[in-house]
Amino acid sequence: MCLEDANVAGDVILRESSFETPSRQFSIDLGGARIASDLDLDQLVANQVIHLHNASISGDINLTGANLNCPGGWAISGSQVDVGGSIFFTNNFRCNGAVNLEGAKVDGKVLLTGAQIVRPDDIALVLDHAVIRLGAQADRARFEGTVRLHHAHIGCQISFSGAQIIRCADKKALSADHLIVEGSVTMNKGFRSEGLVHLHGAKIECNLLLNEARILTDKGPALTLDGASIGGLLSADNCDFQGYLDLEGATVTGPVNLRAAKLATNNSLALDVRRADLRGGIFATGGFSAQGLVALADAKVAVGVDFSDARITNPRKKALNSAGLTLIGNFVCSRVEVDGLVDLAAAVIDGDVNFADAALTGVPLEEASRGTEVDPFRGGDWRGASLRATASKVSGDINLRGARFTQSLVLDSASVQRAVYLDSSRLEGEESGALAARSLRTAMLSLKLKTQPTGAVLLASATIGTLVDDANSWPEKNPISLDGLRYDFIDTDLTIKDRLRILRHATSTYAPHPYEQLASQLSASGQDEDARKVRLAAIRRSYEGSRPLIRVWGKVQDTVVGYGYAPFRALFISLLLLAGSVSWFTFTPLACGNPGKEGLPLCPIKDNEHPTWDAWLYSADLLIPLVNLGHENSWDPTGASKVITSILIVGGWILTTTVVAAAGRSLRGRP
Repeated sequence: MCLEDANVAGDVILRESSFETPSRQFSIDLGGARIASDLDLDQLVANQVIHLHNASISGDINLTGANLNCPGGWAISGSQVDVGGSIFFTNNFRCNGAVNLEGAKVDGKVLLTGAQIVRPDDIALVLDHAVIRLGAQADRARFEGTVRLHHAHIGCQISFSGAQIIRCADKKALSADHLIVEGSVTMNKGFRSEGLVHLHGAKIECNLLLNEARILTDKGPALTLDGASIGGLLSADNCDFQGYLDLEGATVTGPVNLRAAKLATNNSLALDVRRADLRGGIFATGGFSAQGLVALADAKVAVGVDFSDARITNPRKKALNSAGLTLIGNFVCSRVEVDGLVDLAAAVIDGDVNFADAALTGVPLEEASRGTEVDPFRGGDWRGASLRATASKVSGDINLRGARFTQSLVLDSASVQRAVYLDSSRLEGEESGALAARSLRTAMLSLKLKTQPTGAVLLASATIGTLVDDANSWPEKNPISLDGLRYDFIDTDLTIKDRLRILRHATSTYAPHPYEQLASQLSASGQDEDARKVRLAAIRRSYEGSRPLIRVWGKVQDTVVGYGYAPFRALFISLLLLAGSVSWFTFTPLACGNPGKEGLPLCPIKDNEHPTWDAWLYSADLLIPLVNLGHENSWDPTGASKVITSILIVGGWILTTTVVAAAGRSLRGRP
């Protein structure tokens, strides 16, 4: 039937008509026609193309219940058609062939509810560049072949809820880059595609709803929204994607909901949110699982990020990459299970970070020798870590209570405005590092772990307001680095003996700073006796690695005056020497007798020039080397008395020298 370029003042009604047309001809040709009212093709049966190219229909096009059979080719060729009403492909519309409405202008709706369009491994429905003012609806429709909406402009909303798109060309199920929808896009409750849903650069003014959808691809992405803009929420609760979800560079004004979603991929990615702007946050809780990398690197997120109770698996690689993330809100991953690295390097988080009761497997250090990619970006090598937050800035707390880290926890150069809590956590990293927090800055670090760390604890150059620890905080055998660590207060159950043991373990070669830092903190908190013990231990350590003569001199100082911290010991030794000397010279046999006079213990050097003998003054003159009492040079000791005087002179010099050295050390304010 040919009505090409016809002008029809009323309706064209071909309801319940049947056409058996020879091949390469049109069953109905309305190309360029002008119809003032409706085109009624209800229950139409045709075996060749219905040609509507450039036609103008002021009313509706009605194909309700039609059955078109053009296998492998076009069943409806309606490019550039202009429809003043709606187009109806409803009530079991069946089309063995493709429907082409490229560039169509429809003032009403395009309704495909329950329709079936079959063109396997090719294009089934074309709406490229179409303008449909009141929306499109394809709920429960079945498409065997690709649906295309490139640069289409849809008013109100478009819905594919319960629809199926299978047996697609080039593994693309719905290809709609730069689609514009003035309302929402709905693919809820049973939507299923066997191929990519491609919405690159799309602009959706309201919501994108994918709840309970299934999108299956062999490899690569399942849903691409890179560069897209969504004015409302993106909801994919309970969805099942065999392929990754691509949101790179997208802008989403509302929340991104992925509760109980399952993302599995043969690609390295599972969820790509790099450089995206998510103004309503991202929520992947309630059993969310991802087999592959979840990438939030350099994204901007407001409200919050929540992966509580999620499971993310990307063994021996990065699993949750949030390096460079800017977040206004909390980063919550409580009870999350991650097989792979959690990376928060250089992230800026205006809120809390919560990994309470998380299980983070991390990347073994041995991967460095297996050709894994190098990460020169933000903080260097990431292998051997479970969680890396190098150079990150957190305005709240980092809550790691009850978490388990099978590789290193890296907080190097991180800045945490409030507290880092590791209470009841397990640090099971390798020997080279269980906790690396060099140059960490935080108001409080709570290290009351469930078990002792299995690797090194590195806190060199960290600045901590309050350090909370106990016996499980420090490894017994692996290294501890505390050089340059500064803290204002220690909250601990450890005795000073335990803490000195930890300091000795932390300084294989003597380093003064850890001792002085501890002593200063103890003095500031009024624990002067413990501070004295720490400083004394520091001085003893300082002599241990010296040359033999210096070590001997150190032992002498320690014995005599306790390096200045036991001044009464010097006084006691002096009194003991003085008393012994006086006793000797009082009770020893007289060594010098004068006729007619009483004998003397010592003979005078000059008979007529000596003071009156006084054992106390003579002994004191020998014992105090810097004071001359006029007795030492007046008497001449012999025999055993000479030994006694030598002991007094040497002892006096030793006492004086050690006291002066200790006094000088105290005045300098150092060990």
